[in-house]
Amino acid sequence: MKRFRLLLALLLFPCWAALSDPARADVFVVVHRDSPLRELTPSQVSDLYLGRSRSLPGSEAILVIERGQDSSLRASFFRLLNGMSLKQINAYWARLQFSGQVLPPPNFGDSKLLLAAIRSNRLAIGYIDASEADDSVSVVLRLRDTQ
Repeated sequence: MKRFRLLLALLLFPCWAALSDPARADVFVVVHRDSPLRELTPSQVSDLYLGRSRSLPGSEAILVIERGQDSSLRASFFRLLNGMSLKQINAYWARLQFSGQVLPPPNFGDSKLLLAAIRSNRLAIGYIDASEADDSVSVVLRLRDTQ
């Protein structure tokens, strides 16, 4: 019986570790529930979050809201969205700021503050852990962590 328990624990450990790893999380890109945006491609979201575009066809200027600079959710978001690490994304924004081309999106370290900002602005966009989604926002892109 002890061997069975040990074997079971060894078999289930990788599954438990994957589920408990905060760096492994599905990420939802969300907007105000009355937003005209209904679905976005990873490329469109990447362009918004990299400062390459400020609006989308058929919409007004979008208010892009970012997470804390070194948050694990931010790391997951950029890894899943376009394969960039936090180091790469931070260096990217440092170059843009230095050149004076564009400022990075405002940072909201807390999910509650980010969701409140999205709920109060019809043109805001942000990303949250999938477990934080509710019916007060609309999901426009699901980034699935398959690692």
